[in-house]
Amino acid sequence: MILRALSFLFLLSVVNAYYLNEEECLNYTVYPVQYEIKLFVSKSYYDCQIKITVIANALNVNMIELDANDLKINFDSLKVYKENVDIVNRPRPYEYDRMNGKLYIYLREPLIRYSKESPQYYIVMMFRKYLTEETEGIFLVPYKDVSGKIKYSVTTRLSPNRAKYFFPCFDNPRFEAVFKFIVHMMTPLIVEESVNNSLTITKEQRNQTMQDQSVIVYYTPSPQVKLNEIGLHISDFSNIKKPSKNTKDTLVVWAPEHELENYRCVLNYGVDMINLIHKYAAVDRPLANGPINIIAVPSEKIDGYEVGSWNLLTYRANRLACREEYSSIKQINRMNFELAQQLCRIWLGNPGETERTRWREEWFKEGVATYLAYYFLAQYNQQHRHTTYNQEIAKYGLEMKIKAMETDWHRSTPALASFNNTLAIEIPSRYKNLVTMKTASILWMVENWIGSEKFHQALVKYINSRRGKFISLKDFYEKLDFETVECELQFFNGSTASRVLSSWFHHPGYPVVDVQVLRDNSDDRVLLNQRYFSFIDRRRESDYLIPISYIMQHNQNCYNCYQPRFTIGRQTYSFRENLNGGWIILNRNSSGYYRVNYDVYTWKLIAKTLNEDHNSIDELTRAQLVNDAFALYVSGDINQDLAMEILDYLHNERSPAVWESAIAGFELLKTENARCNMTKILYEEWKEFMRRKIAPIYNIISDNIEQDGTSRLFRSNVVSLACALQYEPCRQRLQYTYEQYRRNGMRIDPDIREACYRMLLKTNGYFGVHPMNAFEKDDRLMVEQRLREENRFLMKLPKGEPRPMPIRSTTTSTTLPPLPIVDKQTAGSTSISPTVFIIVITALIALMNR
Repeated sequence: MILRALSFLFLLSVVNAYYLNEEECLNYTVYPVQYEIKLFVSKSYYDCQIKITVIANALNVNMIELDANDLKINFDSLKVYKENVDIVNRPRPYEYDRMNGKLYIYLREPLIRYSKESPQYYIVMMFRKYLTEETEGIFLVPYKDVSGKIKYSVTTRLSPNRAKYFFPCFDNPRFEAVFKFIVHMMTPLIVEESVNNSLTITKEQRNQTMQDQSVIVYYTPSPQVKLNEIGLHISDFSNIKKPSKNTKDTLVVWAPEHELENYRCVLNYGVDMINLIHKYAAVDRPLANGPINIIAVPSEKIDGYEVGSWNLLTYRANRLACREEYSSIKQINRMNFELAQQLCRIWLGNPGETERTRWREEWFKEGVATYLAYYFLAQYNQQHRHTTYNQEIAKYGLEMKIKAMETDWHRSTPALASFNNTLAIEIPSRYKNLVTMKTASILWMVENWIGSEKFHQALVKYINSRRGKFISLKDFYEKLDFETVECELQFFNGSTASRVLSSWFHHPGYPVVDVQVLRDNSDDRVLLNQRYFSFIDRRRESDYLIPISYIMQHNQNCYNCYQPRFTIGRQTYSFRENLNGGWIILNRNSSGYYRVNYDVYTWKLIAKTLNEDHNSIDELTRAQLVNDAFALYVSGDINQDLAMEILDYLHNERSPAVWESAIAGFELLKTENARCNMTKILYEEWKEFMRRKIAPIYNIISDNIEQDGTSRLFRSNVVSLACALQYEPCRQRLQYTYEQYRRNGMRIDPDIREACYRMLLKTNGYFGVHPMNAFEKDDRLMVEQRLREENRFLMKLPKGEPRPMPIRSTTTSTTLPPLPIVDKQTAGSTSISPTVFIIVITALIALMNR
């Protein structure tokens, strides 16, 4: 007893030290220390006895405020004990605001502010919670057994603020407490639903079967966790498990027994990821204390993993299953990425580890987890080939950039550092890609600057050194500089990794670098200037520290082409290079998180090379050029003729990465209120242009039968684009495919299912009588959402005027003087100056008079 009392006092002191100094919590007067929850689970409801140990952080606290929503509380059982004495004010014991989900408990004497000598307080009550498929926080999930009989499981999803629907609590996401669960599965539930297991966030301590065949499961007390980090699952699911290679980690996947083989793929993949993480960490240390349970829940309410979960990972069943006849390559890729990201979160720090690692900036942890997820995916995809220490994540880096830039251009988009005091679960969904993908993209940019091996060695050394401590951005800056700065790697202007990262994390948006080449007979002078990029706003100066890499047309064998050579800031930067009449291209391999706009002459040289020998420019650089051409047209920086001239070579392009970039670029044309002044007629011109470009690659790839992941994804992307462009051969083929499915039951290739549904929704919208499974429903919902967005965009577009037909060239010699050089700032305009107009008209009249 003495030992337990000392342990409890130590726990109180830890809670006090950690929380009472947090500024965000100072307005709270009562703090939870421990929740003891005993659940009596029946078929469609549960009864609960709850005991909450609390401390006070203020004087004269006469009322305790709890969050409780949709709970039937037994108010006769409501008590607040000071040691063994109930101090509830009986004349006015409580108020329950059902509408706002607040329970106010009034006391007959104030709580004593916490100290080592203060007494302990316990809030005790009983309540009942009725469960349906629609209840919040905790709900029933129907599923079928092998005979087709409907059964139900009980599952929780408490992010971001739904714990109050589970039990009365202090629903502050910053509060941490110890949780002690006892789950009593009642006899009716056992008999009628065949429930035989329950899972919480801690290990099972003991299991007791009663005389009436009901089962009581006792769990060990949890570590200190937040409300969104706890969970409960009760069902008759079975499991398959697999241990990791070198540590005690075990991955366990739970699902109905007759469906378990559908989850063998995610089990093997997850263990491979754990092995890669341990190989990277080079430390014999398990990810979690105990097994990591992945539960396949057949419910659409489960979307994504709980960010804070570490050993009870619930996710939608069809997004974990891998069924050859139904799982598309996009669904498989999403499953792989999201599980890799969650495992990286666990490795970077979780409440269940022996030495708790805490991140002061949780947005930064999210970005590092995303970056590492792509890094490990690159390793996984090449694990059967000869590999070096680090496999580049370049193609994933392009994907990260595209996703981040989709939302990062608007003036209202915040800087990453503005999320400093925000928990991961509190980041708005519209900024999830911004936080994860932008942070990962910036880390990739820095990796390319200082070198992949050096960067990863510094990163893993830092993470391992901070076990049991706090990780902060400032501390990371200092350690990264210490590990990576060497004389031969420093830029001549003294830039360091910390300065680069700081400039990008503390400024919103991203820049476009304007390149102006002043060509001379000897060395050419190159001027670089940066501005904030936007599709709708006028440009304003930006102040990022940008690592600049570049290649030249006639000097491909330079010794350091693959690494940035210097950094630029706010001021215009100039340097000299002998371009020998050729082009210069910035942002080699697309590693920099910025766009590049060139003067018109340089753009035309690049376009000429792309048309004549596009393979002379490496794949990812071409991908960046293509995406930039679309973006710069939409933003009004270049005109339509120049953009189409740059993209004119696409019918010869065979790179999946470049076409993925082109598809993302084409989607940018749908940006509302963009400075390109899009009209319905212009949009149709672009669709016709892209139809001509997609035709050759569609004809090749639509008959491709390769089944590796890259080929499947490429085929899926090309068919989806051809369908969106209303390319007639594609439409006819999709129509035929669907008719074969509807009439003869022939399976639709899951990789072209999205395109098939789009074709149907754009025509008669008739999907036949076959019921859709969860995989098909996911694709249909996604297509419907995209079509709604596209239709809303088209509805707002003005009709517009057709562009004037171009003047046909003639072989008749003229005395026309050369046209003046167009300044890059006016390159996006199609207007002709009065002087040039008069010259052209005069020359035409002279020709007619001849």
